Amino acid sequence: MGYGFFSFFRPKQGVGQRTHVHQYSNKTSFDVGHIHRMRAVTGPTIRRGSTHVHRLKGETTFDAGHIHRYQSFTGPAIPTKPGFHVHRYQGTVRRAGDPLHVHRFTGTAAPARDDV
Repeated sequence: MGYGFFSFFRPKQGVGQRTHVHQYSNKTSFDVGHIHRMRAVTGPTIRRGSTHVHRLKGETTFDAGHIHRYQSFTGPAIPTKPGFHVHRYQGTVRRAGDPLHVHRFTGTAAPARDDV
């Protein structure tokens, strides 16, 4: 394993463990006359017992003169077709804008291969 920039973000793994990420994309709730969009890639696998979750962190699109920041975690893995799974997620963006307000969001991350 190298010590380059991206190795800092590589999660520690045990023998035989692998990790993955998911793409996600959604619109926020309609509040104060507008919505925002969220589109990014989750963080790597975070083990939780026999399953795992992922962290979502980022900024919404710039709409109505402002952005919102957000951070949330997905729920556990949900099996789909053989060898793949998805995660559901939900949360609230941080207060911003004039007037100060929040938006809710919910979605399902894109499918990814199961870890080996």
